[in-house]
Parts: sequence; structure tokens; C-alpha cells
Amino acid sequence: MRYFTPEGELVPTPAEAAGKAENRVQRERQKAAKLAAKLRELGINPQDNF
Repeated sequence: MRYFTPEGELVPTPAEAAGKAENRVQRERQKAAKLAAKLRELGINPQDNF
């Protein structure tokens, strides 16, 4: 059985919501790693500045 909001939007299952959250976490980790690499490229140690 699937549920919909009053606006007609499908409510995700717990598994769908967890998968979406995991994807978001992975994207944020990649973004942080890219930023840290750029800072190191500029001679800045990210660990020293946080």
C-alpha cells in the first residue's frame, strides 16, 4: 500500500527515504573531499583551520 499527501505527492517508503538520505550524505562527503583537496592544493591544511 502506498500513501499520498493531501497535495497528491507520493510518500516515500522508509527504504526509499533511507536511500535518498544515503545519496545525499555521499554527495556531501564528495563535496567536502573536493573542497579539502582544493585547500591543500592552495597550501592550506583543512585540519589546521577547523
